[in-house]
Amino acid sequence: MDGVNAELAPIRMSHPAGAALGPDVPLGTPLFRSLVTLWGFVPLDLHEFALLEVHPGEGFHESSRSLLERRWVHRRTLVDAPGGIELTDELEFEPRLAGFLIARIIALTFARRHARLRRLFAGRDAEPPRVDWHR
Repeated sequence: MDGVNAELAPIRMSHPAGAALGPDVPLGTPLFRSLVTLWGFVPLDLHEFALLEVHPGEGFHESSRSLLERRWVHRRTLVDAPGGIELTDELEFEPRLAGFLIARIIALTFARRHARLRRLFAGRDAEPPRVDWHR
């Protein structure tokens, strides 16, 4: 979860002490509820977190829900690529309200998240993030 919070900063997801999201977690069942905040104190959402698949070094498949999202599906894949790793996040979600606004906020959050990962792992000259909109 420390890695998740490093990617999302200044957004933070609370978690039980010592929570690890590795291959040994129970799959298909909620692991914990996470208070999602901005800067650790402005509440944004309450996320019930569940993993369906974990493939170390290759990615994961999450199926969760929250107060804002009736359904949240997140698939992350990591593939070897020339000069590094290609990371892809695929999202499916069903907002409970304000769908257009929520979709834009999620797109901006993931664009920022990917830019942060590029800076951390590829250096400052990495190409900017690209957000593709699919309806």
